[in-house]
Amino acid sequence: MKSVRVLLTVLLAVGLFAIGAPQLMAQTPSTGALTGTVTDPSGGVIAGATVTLTNTGTGQARTTTSDASGSYVFGLLEPGNYSVSFSASGFNSATVPSVTVN
Repeated sequence: MKSVRVLLTVLLAVGLFAIGAPQLMAQTPSTGALTGTVTDPSGGVIAGATVTLTNTGTGQARTTTSDASGSYVFGLLEPGNYSVSFSASGFNSATVPSVTVN
């Protein structure tokens, strides 16, 4: 009975680690992240907005879509300067020309 309890404890610990591992590996000491929420002028969130992040030094671009709460995430970013563009159906596009990731 005691060995079954130990086995269940080990399995629970491994399961919890597997659930949390993506968050633990989301960044490294030499990378950063950019997160935000896309909103309209009245403060309402915009789900499904296209968000494009472009490294101004290399020209490399990444694109994501805001979720139901208007949130977006770019992880594992090399330190540098970026521009961020936002577009959504029914709204004017917007660009933040300079964002620094340390």
